[in-house]
Amino acid sequence: MSIFKVDYEKEGAGVSKYENERPAFIRFFYVIGHRFWQIVVLNVLYIFACLPIITIGPATAGMTYVLRNYSQEQHADMFSDFLDKSKEHFKKGLLTFFLTVLVGIVAWVAFNFYTSTDMNPTVRVIALIVIIYVVYMLFAVNLYIYPMMVSFDLPFKKVLRNSWILATYKPLRNIAMMAFNILIFGLCLWFFPVSLPAILFLAFSICNLFNNFMIYPLLVKYVATPKEEVPVNEEDILFKDRT
Repeated sequence: MSIFKVDYEKEGAGVSKYENERPAFIRFFYVIGHRFWQIVVLNVLYIFACLPIITIGPATAGMTYVLRNYSQEQHADMFSDFLDKSKEHFKKGLLTFFLTVLVGIVAWVAFNFYTSTDMNPTVRVIALIVIIYVVYMLFAVNLYIYPMMVSFDLPFKKVLRNSWILATYKPLRNIAMMAFNILIFGLCLWFFPVSLPAILFLAFSICNLFNNFMIYPLLVKYVATPKEEVPVNEEDILFKDRT
């Protein structure tokens, strides 16, 4: 056969299974660029859905589902999936929100009490350490609970328990996520009101997307088979810790 003649019946080399695999931190920015306008609209949609305040939990569930799919480069209909998952997990989201507020109020009251009341210094220090740990776990559990809620068909008690276990098991990962979230919203508050467009159009979505990149591979690895199979590689984990 002539070297200049192409044989169209011959099988080609195909596409390498590694060709489309990219490190998770690169994929994070790729998803932002590829889905930028969807992320912007989703951020606005989320803010409007949270305006009644008590709907923050269900709205967070809806946003988490959409961004979980984006993080795994899977299809998600921004409007219909956001609304459907917010309705589907309305009770769990509402309960999560109220428990978060309740624990937050108790921690705040306890903090004020132990910092303003005369007592043994040792007792005060121990009490403040316990309060700080409770607040830390409150934030950490909230990072895991929504991705687990929308990904697995589990009773709320098991969602809460598994979130607590993972939050305890992965402290460095928790700190990395908290640092990223605090950095984003800290900058928004520092430069407010100049940062108002960033809050309205990006801040919530970007943080939620980052959290999904960090959390979802762990859920698939440690919890159970998800309701909807989404393939996950070890490289999908943005931040690896040794704990």
